[in-house]
Amino acid sequence: MRKSLFAVIAAVCVAMTLGGCQIYGLVKDATDKEEGKIIMKDGKEYVGRVEMPNVNTKRLSIVVNDGQKTVVEAKDIATLTVWKKTHPELKHTLKYLPSEFLRKKMRKPLWMAVTATGPYVEFYTCSFDYSIPSSGYLKITSVQNGSIEHLALKKGGKMPKTISVSDISKRQKRKLLLEYLNDDAALAKKINNQDIRPDDFEAIAEIYHP
Repeated sequence: MRKSLFAVIAAVCVAMTLGGCQIYGLVKDATDKEEGKIIMKDGKEYVGRVEMPNVNTKRLSIVVNDGQKTVVEAKDIATLTVWKKTHPELKHTLKYLPSEFLRKKMRKPLWMAVTATGPYVEFYTCSFDYSIPSSGYLKITSVQNGSIEHLALKKGGKMPKTISVSDISKRQKRKLLLEYLNDDAALAKKINNQDIRPDDFEAIAEIYHP
């Protein structure tokens, strides 16, 4: 299933070094709200005007349609879906998940945007800040000299794993991706032969079949 393409800014995660997504003290404007739907892990749902998170946001506030404000813990949220009021057809999903960085370094939960979803794998983009401009597309930003990180989670997996960082070479990206998706020989051959780019996550999500 294809997801809406994201308008991604090239600079993300100010301190997303090879040691992890360590963010310097940059404060997000708490008044940045969009239309949204929060589904909790216990099945409860909230719909209304929701605060847009940054990568480290631990609590989200939402003003539901009856005007009541509710604050929920990020760790209790299953999915956050957001959209611009003027573009309800462009919905974007974010999840608060722990992850495995390079060299098997485990990290605390971070907010990440769902980039592409297939029958057996889901891809994410991790950044510092998430917002929706007038175009309706999700904008993922940070400060200068940042990088962008992509992660993947197989169906039934415990947590997403980093499979790409923007400041590494294409060869390294291909290697990381192949290491993670090594249980699909046909796909691995296409990636090795450069028939599919290692960053074409929508195509990979559709094709991957372990």
